[in-house]
Amino acid sequence: MSRIMRIDENQVAGNLHEGGMKKVVAARRPVLGELGNKVLRNASQDLLGKGVEKGAALKNANPTLKNIKPRVDTRWRKADTAAAAVVVPKKVVTRSDSQKVAVEPKPSANADAVKVHVQLNKGNEVKHVALKREDSQLSLRTLAKQNRKAQPKSAPSSGTSSSDEHEIVSISKKPEKVEAHSQKLLENIENIDANDGWNPMLVAEYVNDIYNYLNELESRPGYALCENFLDGHKEITHKMRTILIDWINEVHYQFKLDIDTYHMTVSLIDRYLQTMKTVPKKKLQLVGVTAMFIASKYEELFPPEIQDFVYITDDTYQKYQILEMEKEMVRTLDFNLGKPLPTHFLRRFSKAAKASDVNHVLAKYLIELASVDYSTAHYKPSEIAAAALYISLYLFPLTCNGGNGTSAIIWTKTLEHYTHYNVKYLAPIVQRLANVIKAVPKMMDKKVKYPWLKYSSSKFQCISTHPKLKGSEIEELLNNELRC
Repeated sequence: MSRIMRIDENQVAGNLHEGGMKKVVAARRPVLGELGNKVLRNASQDLLGKGVEKGAALKNANPTLKNIKPRVDTRWRKADTAAAAVVVPKKVVTRSDSQKVAVEPKPSANADAVKVHVQLNKGNEVKHVALKREDSQLSLRTLAKQNRKAQPKSAPSSGTSSSDEHEIVSISKKPEKVEAHSQKLLENIENIDANDGWNPMLVAEYVNDIYNYLNELESRPGYALCENFLDGHKEITHKMRTILIDWINEVHYQFKLDIDTYHMTVSLIDRYLQTMKTVPKKKLQLVGVTAMFIASKYEELFPPEIQDFVYITDDTYQKYQILEMEKEMVRTLDFNLGKPLPTHFLRRFSKAAKASDVNHVLAKYLIELASVDYSTAHYKPSEIAAAALYISLYLFPLTCNGGNGTSAIIWTKTLEHYTHYNVKYLAPIVQRLANVIKAVPKMMDKKVKYPWLKYSSSKFQCISTHPKLKGSEIEELLNNELRC
């Protein structure tokens, strides 16, 4: 899971040139205009240019970071087992008690152990029940009553003994092991969370419930998108949306933001445009910039300042306009911002498939292509993630050693269980994504090419330029020739 949990786009500076291609720098562009190329210099980059060490650049840019401690001691300690020992007050032995033999309960290392003391006093069998933890606060009189109730009536025995014999029988109750939800799986379905109990970040006990909730959340009316949701707009068309999303992809990469920030930005734009049918053309880029501003504050540890978003639009919009649009958007969306994203599901699905790095990177590229294309915007995030992973496994199949030798794996029972989709259900979505892959050259002619440029770098294994994306396998997917 750690290998494919998240391939971070922001580990290293992007290098988007292949065969002499020029670097793509931060685009400063007015409303739906042509791309311009200017370098966005941040404070930390200026410090690096002056010779400051890379590790100290961030702290010098923000002096308040110098006082941040590398770790926090929570002073957590395990409970001392000796503290759980039961302390029993001792009663003073009198002359009347001298003929009786008292057996003191001894503390046990196991807090759940129940001890039964069997005493043979002049041939009569007497049982005493030792104290439990919850009985430690009871009085001596109450304890004596409990012991008398626990003594069974027995007939006197004819045999006598000169000395009393004591036996201590210890019966330990082992706590039953509670099985996690993911352990109760069907036959031939692998438990992909079996080895994650040691890592609290993976929450193996709750991960299935979390993803069930995400599946339910993405289908709610406030989050789901309708097909052709731009119908009813007088000025906004799907071509304008495509140009805007391509520019948002470029800005996101130049700001070195997280991939989840980009997908959340696209989600906010589409949901707002679905609700508000009166957005004019001149405010479309303002909607996109404001959506990225909201998503940055939601996802990023250090979000860009609002002045950076003003600069990136070539001062087309001012600071107060972005703030006013932010208030309008969150009111329109009723503050429901945290929609499930395709990348959330893709990480889980890639783990279930035991996908390689090539499979995961290709699926991410297909998801970004689908985010730009208007015809796939109405699909659920989990459907897009499952269809993208299927295409990546179809083009780069995994192999396993079976009884008849090696065989290619496309969509296993484990994948069907964790994705909740079978091949028959995914067939139309896979066919639509294959159409998007085939239409990439036409998109580049229309200057919608940033996802292709981004994934053509060696950082992403040059996956967008791979020959298989133009081979016969794509034609098979277009003809709906899917394999299980």
